[in-house]
Amino acid sequence: MAAAPTSNSRRADLDWLRIGALGLLILYHVGLAYTPWDWHLNSRHRFGFMEELILLSSPWRLTLLFLVSGAALRLMSRKYDAKEVLKQRFARLAPPLLFGTLILVPPQGWAETVAKDGYTGSVLDWWIGEFSLGGVANGIPINHLWFVLYIAVYSLVAVTLLARPAWIERAEAWLARTLTGWKLLVLPILYLAVVRQWLFPWFGLNNQIQHDWYNHASSLGVFLFGFLIVGQAGVWAQLERLRFVALPLALVSVALLMTVHAFGGDYWAFGSLHHSLFAINQWATVCAALGFASRHLRGADTALKRYLNDAIFPVYMAHQTILVLALFVLAPVGLPVWLEAPLFILITFAGSLAIYEAVRRIDLIRPLWGLKPLGPKPPPEPTPARLALITAIRNDTPPASPPAGAQTA
Repeated sequence: MAAAPTSNSRRADLDWLRIGALGLLILYHVGLAYTPWDWHLNSRHRFGFMEELILLSSPWRLTLLFLVSGAALRLMSRKYDAKEVLKQRFARLAPPLLFGTLILVPPQGWAETVAKDGYTGSVLDWWIGEFSLGGVANGIPINHLWFVLYIAVYSLVAVTLLARPAWIERAEAWLARTLTGWKLLVLPILYLAVVRQWLFPWFGLNNQIQHDWYNHASSLGVFLFGFLIVGQAGVWAQLERLRFVALPLALVSVALLMTVHAFGGDYWAFGSLHHSLFAINQWATVCAALGFASRHLRGADTALKRYLNDAIFPVYMAHQTILVLALFVLAPVGLPVWLEAPLFILITFAGSLAIYEAVRRIDLIRPLWGLKPLGPKPPPEPTPARLALITAIRNDTPPASPPAGAQTA
């Protein structure tokens, strides 16, 4: 059965994928606190196996988010012209990025500096130093908000393409013609593998936009891929057919990737194999997720989906600050890991949703959290008696008696 034709409206399957990827992102960040790596703050419990465990989502999670973001922008462009798309993107992304940089990220930096360097000043003292001339000259940290900045810049690239609709039509037609059958699975893997082999060893993944060339080659590539294929029904039909091939490939590749990471050592050959397995898992998992979601979630536009989809941006903005502050307060207590880890997960999810529940009700601050203003409330529906009075006044006739038991004005 072929995929349902795409429409100009929101895609419920893409919304569900975005929601699921954000949930995994929060779990991933909690997991980083337990790795041997130096994260913002870490638990007292550190486990070597966490390096392999987080590979269950780290190769493909952001790839999926960038692809879905590109697809969402293309769906928006079918309802608005390029100028309006740019205006809406700016209104959606610029205020949260500025607000988050000035208000949400500084507590993370303060807590990290206090815990690691023994800083004794207050959050305000740290903020003043960070945004002084000297502090700004050393760079302004945006931490997890790098993703918002990248989406903003990639959206500018896509909007520029909207000024050349003939280019977009040719690119869409070429992808639809080229990515048929096995090629939809293999060709993106080859691209991601080449990028990983050639650019990652030189540039790594640093989330600093001015020289994050591996990330741009990978993430901008999949962002534009999502932008171009979202309306191609044939590509989605192929994704649905490939889902039962992509899923076992994803499972096998992640098992091999974890094994190579654990036992491969620093030899060049193992590094090359690691990069190849990373790329295979990166696209095979995304391909499987897109195929299964397209097949089973296209029509799942439920109340829960609408609620969570609206909450995504505020939850994303709030979650890392909540987690870092929870680590700052609770990690030194030394709770047993079976209690501490679920507690961090609960605090992060519940705290982020609580912030969303608060800000979504305050129209003035909604844009700072990536939410559209509510606007004026519609006037209340008139009662039957008031409606009869209005009709009578318009007709210049006495009003009829209201029905028995009707509410009076």
